[in-house]
Amino acid sequence: MVDQLRQIRVIVVDDEEPSRSELRYLLEQFDDIKIIGEFHSGEEVSRALVTLNPHLIFIDIEMPGINGIQTAEKISKSNSVPLLVFATAHEEFAVKAFELNAVDYLLKPFSAKRVSQCIGKVRNLLNEAMSATLKLRDAGVMLHSLQKLAIEYNGKTYVVDTKSIIAVCCTEGQLSIHLANKCYYSNMSLQDFQSRLDERLFFRTHRAYLVNLEKIREMVPWFNGTYNLILEGFDRDVPVSRQQVSKLKKLFGL
Repeated sequence: MVDQLRQIRVIVVDDEEPSRSELRYLLEQFDDIKIIGEFHSGEEVSRALVTLNPHLIFIDIEMPGINGIQTAEKISKSNSVPLLVFATAHEEFAVKAFELNAVDYLLKPFSAKRVSQCIGKVRNLLNEAMSATLKLRDAGVMLHSLQKLAIEYNGKTYVVDTKSIIAVCCTEGQLSIHLANKCYYSNMSLQDFQSRLDERLFFRTHRAYLVNLEKIREMVPWFNGTYNLILEGFDRDVPVSRQQVSKLKKLFGL
């Protein structure tokens, strides 16, 4: 059963407002669906992905500018890749859509039954993620570190307990070190920062992310073999690159 406290953040992309309105109405019937954005072109949604961080995108195929297939190909190369459902009037693109690992392929006009089936598929992916989470907990991996770490920034030195670090992110060359109630900054490289931490406690999920393994609560299967991590006390998903997925699973005996 999917965690009822978890909302599925959804974006709808279609150049026709009546189609967006119809799909929006059907999606709003589900308590765990939250529509966080609507766009009429592939260019718009591509720019918005970084800030909105959706779990799921419903996208039309025939749109002005880059079409839905081209947009999906572009999205698949981003750091955090959402689940994808094509919502279109054109049957002939179905094979290509599933080659892009689409969750589903909805044909217009939409029916409440088909949309419900689609949402069920999405929930099943989340159920798989929850099962993986239970395996992580059952593995009983106990990781300990007594290290204190000094972080220098803007002329000040902050001393933190490394066990309290949830995640470390690198954005435009600057590190943000996230704790439960604080965030520190550093000009160190992520590689140098990682070298000062207990390798049994921290894992590099991606070129821009480092996470505390004890803070992992869910591993969500994502697009093109990637995963997203849900961390305790962290307000956004953390991507796991394809190259790191097998390493992370092996670490927890999955």
